[in-house]
Amino acid sequence: GTIASYALDTGVGQGNGTLNFNADGSYSFAPGTDFDTLAAGESRDVTFSYTATDNDGGVSAPKTVTITVTGTNDAPVAVADTQTTGENSVLSGQVPVATDVDGTIAGYDLATDVGTGNGSLSFNSDGSYNFTPGTDFDSLAAGESRDVTFSYTATDNDGGVSAPKTVTITVTGT
Repeated sequence: GTIASYALDTGVGQGNGTLNFNADGSYSFAPGTDFDTLAAGESRDVTFSYTATDNDGGVSAPKTVTITVTGTNDAPVAVADTQTTGENSVLSGQVPVATDVDGTIAGYDLATDVGTGNGSLSFNSDGSYNFTPGTDFDSLAAGESRDVTFSYTATDNDGGVSAPKTVTITVTGT
């Protein structure tokens, strides 16, 4: 006989992506976020089984399909921050810890500096920094403030780079 239809016997199971199986035997599989923790090059197999029914009503034994999902490097996620300091006070800070679902943070890089007339910034690969207002804020009256920003990125152990995030420093006059 000829095959009349196909039916899903066992699905991929929870936490293994999404499977759509059609009566003509075609299917689509979407890994979604269930595999984000796979490191670049790491893989995990997902299986499902199906049966075929012929035009006389005969049903085949279940057959298994294996889908191999291979990880790609997910970029780390950096975090914005806000800090405050006085016009005559050096601020020693640390950017918030970035996260990476499939790796570790290898370091941090300065993306944009504070700019001319906004003090000086020294930024280190471990995310620590020193901001010195210097004389650029001497014109601030007591209690008056001005914001200064810089942005940074995080890099993971596979070379993935986060989107830049901004650190805002509010400098207050004394």
